[in-house]
Amino acid sequence: MKQSDSRDELALNFELGMYELGRELYPRSRRVMDGLVSTYAAAGRHNEALEMAAELVKADASNARYHYNYACSLCCVGQCEEALVALEKAIELGFDDFDFLTRDPDLEPLRDCPQFREYQKKALVQRSQRLKEVD
Repeated sequence: MKQSDSRDELALNFELGMYELGRELYPRSRRVMDGLVSTYAAAGRHNEALEMAAELVKADASNARYHYNYACSLCCVGQCEEALVALEKAIELGFDDFDFLTRDPDLEPLRDCPQFREYQKKALVQRSQRLKEVD
């Protein structure tokens, strides 16, 4: 293991420890749960990321990013059909980061699905509309 790899692992473990402590102290904190989703995923602990993402969706069903992260977590554990449903909900709620959606490695198993390409189009249209409203 290279020194930079060991430092990255050390930093990831530290971050996990902090978020897990935060979860013990503030079990309903969405900020802590959101951090755990990302950190569990980065650590390859996809089942735990999925569990936390599901809790976030339950806590705030109107948050597009929570649905997006839930879709990513589902995809990482091989539940691609369910991931497409969650991704559709994220787009419906306003997730419009076309660039991220297009290159997110978590969603790689969905790239060849016609539904995925439709979601990409919808996200691009939404983003264009939002940017026009800002101008």
